[in-house]
Amino acid sequence: MQRVLAVEGGSFRKGVDRRVPAAFLFAEGIRPKRLIVKWVEVDGLDATERLKEAIREEGMREGVVIAGSVPIAGFNLIDAREVLKEFGLPTVFVLRDRPDVNAVRSALMKHFKDWKRRLEIIEAAGPIKEVSLGGGEGVFIEVVGMGEAEAKRIIEGLTIFGKLPEPLRLARMVARSLSRAIGSSG
Repeated sequence: MQRVLAVEGGSFRKGVDRRVPAAFLFAEGIRPKRLIVKWVEVDGLDATERLKEAIREEGMREGVVIAGSVPIAGFNLIDAREVLKEFGLPTVFVLRDRPDVNAVRSALMKHFKDWKRRLEIIEAAGPIKEVSLGGGEGVFIEVVGMGEAEAKRIIEGLTIFGKLPEPLRLARMVARSLSRAIGSSG
């Protein structure tokens, strides 16, 4: 059974919330096993460190990381290359819609002095590929550390309803519910 770590950041109010909860849901196949919640800075660069902390806390040595996109809290980015280098874990980013790469680049250039570094992290996630899942649903994926065919097979095996793999869907629900319940990160 596939070991999975699904990663999702919570929602935030632009210009108000400085931090958001991020859900790190460990699962075996579609069955959740452990949830770790950590705070990440909106538009910060600590998402990769929080992810690595969660992997260490769980002692995850094999499996795959899946996330809804490279950025999880505004433009707080997951650097999948670091995760692969340190833990040997591949990452699959599963996006419902194709991102507008030109708009992303423009936003980075406009709002961040370190935009080149951030753009490099985003581009290092690999080319955006459209894949069709078994039920005819289409998603876009970016893959680091494994082949596209294997990533598609894993995503198909974890997806029951709609376009998102179950562990990722659950992590998203948890992160967003926590954001609403907390209301503010102070």
